[in-house]
Amino acid sequence: MKKTAEIMGLPIISITEGIEVGTAQCLVIDGAQRKLTALAVDDGKWYKAAKLLPLADVLGVGESAITIESSDKVIPLEKAPELEKLLEAGVSIVGTRVLSKGGQWLGVVEEVTLDEKSGDIVSLTVETDSEGAVEAIAAERVYTFAKEVTVISDAAKETAAPTVASAAPAVSKPSAPLPVVTTAPVEAASDTASADDAAHKIEEKSKRFMIGKKATRRIQTDSGLLIVEQGGEITEEVIQKAKLANKFVELTMSVQ
Repeated sequence: MKKTAEIMGLPIISITEGIEVGTAQCLVIDGAQRKLTALAVDDGKWYKAAKLLPLADVLGVGESAITIESSDKVIPLEKAPELEKLLEAGVSIVGTRVLSKGGQWLGVVEEVTLDEKSGDIVSLTVETDSEGAVEAIAAERVYTFAKEVTVISDAAKETAAPTVASAAPAVSKPSAPLPVVTTAPVEAASDTASADDAAHKIEEKSKRFMIGKKATRRIQTDSGLLIVEQGGEITEEVIQKAKLANKFVELTMSVQ
């Protein structure tokens, strides 16, 4: 198993030619298939068009390098139209906000663990922003991998009662009625405060992630006032305008 951070930046070595053909620049993820399909390669000649290395042509992913049989396994983008579509979709997973199907923001994806041979995504490491805690989420719980948001199913609740076998049927005995115990209602203020604090930290994490990035589309208030133009830089002022206009979530979904 490999984390994405352990793959990014690794040199790609042709074992038959004994040369370095480039480095792993970014991962090409197929969100629908939940797997890594190729690596975008930086060979120092970006001006001649992007190049890709299909995962099927990777011999091994080690601690120090990625090995391939020969340099011709690295192909120009135009020769791999299906991979080009995936690259344009821009599903990177790391850095995306995590949303439950029930509509609750849960945190931000910090890392992805995958099987470097098959490319299958195994799990996500999510920073929940609750005192800096992280949570490992199995890939099976992921409902959608998208460019800006990763949607997961709500955690399953185990409600089955344990089964106890007995050799003979239980004999009921008369008993005195149980006393009625009256308790005062439990204050939920602390739980509410914790939830609000976690939500605030997630929002702050999202702000740090967005600042300096570009908006993928024009966002305006319901009355038509401009918040940010398409391609415009996202700044603290833009984020504040979006929050005041109840457009913060829309803004988080529109960054690149």
